[in-house]
Amino acid sequence: MFFRNHLLRALSADDASALRWSMREVVLPTGQMICRRGDMVEAVYFPSTAVLSMVAVIGDERTVETATVGFEGAAGLLAALGEEPISSDIFAQIGGAAISVPANVLRRRAFESPTFMQLALRSAQANYAQCEQSVACMAVHGVRARLARWLLVTDDRIGSDIVPLTQAHLALMMGVQRTTISAAAGELKAAGLVGYIRGQIQIVDRAGLERQACECYQANHAALTRLAGLSQPAQ
Repeated sequence: MFFRNHLLRALSADDASALRWSMREVVLPTGQMICRRGDMVEAVYFPSTAVLSMVAVIGDERTVETATVGFEGAAGLLAALGEEPISSDIFAQIGGAAISVPANVLRRRAFESPTFMQLALRSAQANYAQCEQSVACMAVHGVRARLARWLLVTDDRIGSDIVPLTQAHLALMMGVQRTTISAAAGELKAAGLVGYIRGQIQIVDRAGLERQACECYQANHAALTRLAGLSQPAQ
């Protein structure tokens, strides 16, 4: 079985053999809720073409995205290993394919295989670092720079210059009003960096968008690159 997901590609031959029987390929529609905060993780998702979003819920309604997971990692992995309730909502930000593995199977394998445990912890650490970066970014950087970063990170994951999300959804993810996102997107459009196609945002000038993004983009990109380096299976 060929894996597009870097974490699954990094499995040793023994770990891949032990887990393969429990793997199930699923197609996640955009917006599908995978796990709600406070729930026990029943399955860990390794995206192939989907992009999953981890969202903190503030009060009863406000949401802020703390991390995204694409083909470089897995969603729900740390909570599954610790057998603890998850602290965020996880849903399909961009629909697509993923591999799901039951949490109890991964947990059992992690305690049987130091190689797999090390791989899982490295991935979880990278995801935690992304959450920390996201918190700092929200506190320090303006909406336009954060929007540019978000578009670039999503482009890296889906490999398409068209980001299939509306401004209303972007506003929810970034924890701001839709009018605020509209103003920031309008500034990027006026600068010739993005355009609109059927309500979706198209990246027109990637190099220019990188110059508009805050330095958090490079930090995120470096983390993704490190995870991509895991994709050579351990011996």
